[in-house]
Amino acid sequence: MFYLKGNNTELTALVFDLGNVMIDYNPERFMFELGINPEYIPRLIEITDGRPEWADYDKGVYTRDDIAAMAIRDEPSLRREIKHYLKHRAECFTALTPNVALMYRAKEAGLKTYLLSNCSEEDYAYFYDHFIFLHDMDGIVISGACKICKPDPAIFDLLLKTYPEIDPAHTLFVDDVKANCNGGSKAGLLTLNLPAAGVIEEYLEIREK
Repeated sequence: MFYLKGNNTELTALVFDLGNVMIDYNPERFMFELGINPEYIPRLIEITDGRPEWADYDKGVYTRDDIAAMAIRDEPSLRREIKHYLKHRAECFTALTPNVALMYRAKEAGLKTYLLSNCSEEDYAYFYDHFIFLHDMDGIVISGACKICKPDPAIFDLLLKTYPEIDPAHTLFVDDVKANCNGGSKAGLLTLNLPAAGVIEEYLEIREK
């Protein structure tokens, strides 16, 4: 039986964010691994992942090529680095193995597991092909497909309508962004605002039946 520490409500389901919960998200490391000059990295982050239009990329309003064109307009001198980074960025993500293992342990205990992520369809297609655990989720909602991003209440409504078996009062939503957790709380879910790449099991109490 799974419980959030400090809460005696038995959990029947877990809803995971993707970046920094199930896979790592560290643009600075990604760029370094891709051989980009460290002097360029702060500016490159600012004009790619850090740009305000990135949320619309996650919604599917813009494509990866659109983001590249915007970034190049902002910093033409980094044209090569921008194209290289955006082309290969998804390849740099790695699974957070303790949290993936926790997902499977929860499934073995009879809990349902779901994904609720702000993620473009382009990136998600790559992740789905390369992270087998995504195939074993009981349900998935991503912003790129539904055109809604967390913490918009509509995406939580969509999750609960799409998967009516979810009982919010017995479901833990795990996200590394506080605003998203606040959105989950308003939808009636229990929430865990996980530190980036934190270990979920440290915040749970797992009891034998």
